[in-house]
Amino acid sequence: MRWSKLKKQLEDFLCPALKGRVEYWVTNYRKAHDRLGRAYITVDGKEVINMCTLKKEIAVFQMEKALMDLGENFSDMTAGGNGALELPKEADFPEEAMAEMDDPGRMNEWAHQMAEKQNLFAQYDFFAAAAQFLQTPIRESLKSSHPIIKGMALLDRRVGKRTLLALKDAMEQENDLVKFFYKLRCKAESIQID
Repeated sequence: MRWSKLKKQLEDFLCPALKGRVEYWVTNYRKAHDRLGRAYITVDGKEVINMCTLKKEIAVFQMEKALMDLGENFSDMTAGGNGALELPKEADFPEEAMAEMDDPGRMNEWAHQMAEKQNLFAQYDFFAAAAQFLQTPIRESLKSSHPIIKGMALLDRRVGKRTLLALKDAMEQENDLVKFFYKLRCKAESIQID
């Protein structure tokens, strides 16, 4: 799908109070080795999230390296027989990943997940999220674990004020990006959430 058509579809779903205030953008860099660039979302002309492919890939590489180092240290620790689960918990590393420490493919997946927890997304993440958002019913998008999809759903015209009020308690445990979009929508709709 062409970007202009995708942009129009995404912006047509914005609630009336945010039309013209929230915009979706994509920039490709012709001279980059992969010709990818970044996607970003602006509110009132100010960039609120930058989904730069290069920044995410650098972060994933660094996290993968840190995980490999952690894996080596973990192997040394378990060989001694003490402290088997302390290191991964301190490093915010999922316990189920311990069995997959030797698999580089899974290590890459864990690094991508850790980057996304820190709101580091690439242009391809934005396109995948936008496609999924457009193909998924709004109720499912509101339950999504992906912050971009959930953020788009919170700004959607199909989400009413009662639904926004019902989500108030659940927002306490949400990602900072999701909280930002929730507060933006509530403020635009004059909904008191404090």
